[in-house]
Amino acid sequence: MKKVAILTLSIGSGHVRASSAIERALSHGEENVDARVMDAVELSRFWFRGLYVHPYWWALRRAPKLWQALFHRRNQKRHRATAPHWVFRHGCARLLRQLQQFSPHLVIATEIAAAEIAALGKREGWFSAPVLAVHTDYHSEPPWVQSEVDFYCVGTEEAKHELIGWGISPHRILVSGVPIDPAFSVLFDKSEILSSLGLSPRRPVVLVMGGGMGPMPMDDIVQRLELSGLALQVIAVCGHNHEVRARLEKLQGKIALQLQVLGWTENIPKLMAAADLLVTKPGGLTAAEALASGLPMVLTSPIPGPEERHVTLLARKGLAVVAKTCADVPKLAAQLLTNPGARAEMARHARDAARPGAADAVAHVSRALLERATYIDLLSSPPASSSESAYVM
Repeated sequence: MKKVAILTLSIGSGHVRASSAIERALSHGEENVDARVMDAVELSRFWFRGLYVHPYWWALRRAPKLWQALFHRRNQKRHRATAPHWVFRHGCARLLRQLQQFSPHLVIATEIAAAEIAALGKREGWFSAPVLAVHTDYHSEPPWVQSEVDFYCVGTEEAKHELIGWGISPHRILVSGVPIDPAFSVLFDKSEILSSLGLSPRRPVVLVMGGGMGPMPMDDIVQRLELSGLALQVIAVCGHNHEVRARLEKLQGKIALQLQVLGWTENIPKLMAAADLLVTKPGGLTAAEALASGLPMVLTSPIPGPEERHVTLLARKGLAVVAKTCADVPKLAAQLLTNPGARAEMARHARDAARPGAADAVAHVSRALLERATYIDLLSSPPASSSESAYVM
């Protein structure tokens, strides 16, 4: 049985969704693979969350300019760490022990700090397996560059060139795309989905998503969509953000929109298939899922740093339009919803740019690394007896 540990941090829902997609791709049709997702946040000490996780969310919500300055400084100075090694060594000791007990043949990291933890774990002898780093953003960052990482799967050519510029061999990088559930590329029966959701096929459907725990003001955006002048049907997906969900539910029946409010749901592929337009912050996973669905996007409220770069990339390639402020959302939404030709063109560009098979590509690389690890183990094992040698040959 080949064991694969997939390390992530549930700082954002996208990293977890990518990890799950890789886990399913590895397990599909492979009875001899035991793939497990390990969340460093769940397995960390309380002070690690207080020192590393909670300040991140506080900065995004209360001091975005400060976080933006810190992010750009880290990239400009090419810092190779998001935190001192001791923070991960002691704060994630339980995760390191689980890795040691699991004794994986391969470790996959789907988040930047997860790559640092994997590098630390291999460096300090908690495991000896190859490490595969998988990006869920469209650009890279210097802390991804760790000498213990054997191979990279990245979302775009831009990320590949960044890693090459920081000294990584191009032969160790595959532009796989961002790993998503293959269900996003399925051609669903839209009329059937609309009927199941109690929606009319004669009125536009707008899907609003905010990344689960992100700083996007979803209630403000939904209220502003009323100003579009269109008889919209709006589905707002709040993820685990119970506070935002409560505020949105209070709007039901008080605004001139048909509004459905959902929490965490596994039904996003069908919701995207039912929608005519997506209004969202530009998270790497959400954007990749929308591209595979051929769903036009209005992007707003990017997290300072990576998502600002997503906005630039997606807009430059004609894959989305950008609302600089929430006040711009209704006008841009109305322009797209009243122009079927523009939406169709954007949908075509989206599907051309999409990489719905990214998770399978990561699984393919993983199997190659597993085979290489097995070969190396064979070479380093003690000599076999004469009868065993005949069997191996």
